[in-house]
Amino acid sequence: MENERTLIDKIRTESGIPAHARRQIAALAALGLVDFSLISLFQMGYIKDLPDLPGKLFDTKKVNTSEDAVLLGLPDGVISLGGYTATILLAMAATRYKKQSRLLDMALAGILLGQAAGAAQYLANMTFVQKKICIYCVAGAAINFAALSPLRKLLKFRD
Repeated sequence: MENERTLIDKIRTESGIPAHARRQIAALAALGLVDFSLISLFQMGYIKDLPDLPGKLFDTKKVNTSEDAVLLGLPDGVISLGGYTATILLAMAATRYKKQSRLLDMALAGILLGQAAGAAQYLANMTFVQKKICIYCVAGAAINFAALSPLRKLLKFRD
């Protein structure tokens, strides 16, 4: 019985470029969860203030309490948390369910491309409209853009 491999053992030892790319994507999403958990707790009022970098340009409070930080009637932090959670779920599911992996990978690509497009739009908004920068938002955007590299590998070298 000790030599039997569990489902999790099989997922953990899955080899190949697609599995490796999905792991990288999931790891970046986990970083995004940490980053946007802070933003969400701030937007919710649990955290009263988030530290900022020095200088007049940086104003996390202004950026994260603005009308631009509302999406679908909710603070954008919790929307981002949902996206990162879905990313991890889809990356795991595509590794687990081989027959459905193409569809799951396409759904994963849709989320990642949407997050990257949203990040680009929000960076432009901070820069040109709000004229203030949230360092946590910049970190989130960097995470979203970084996920495009393993996504490209995943789609290029799929099972």
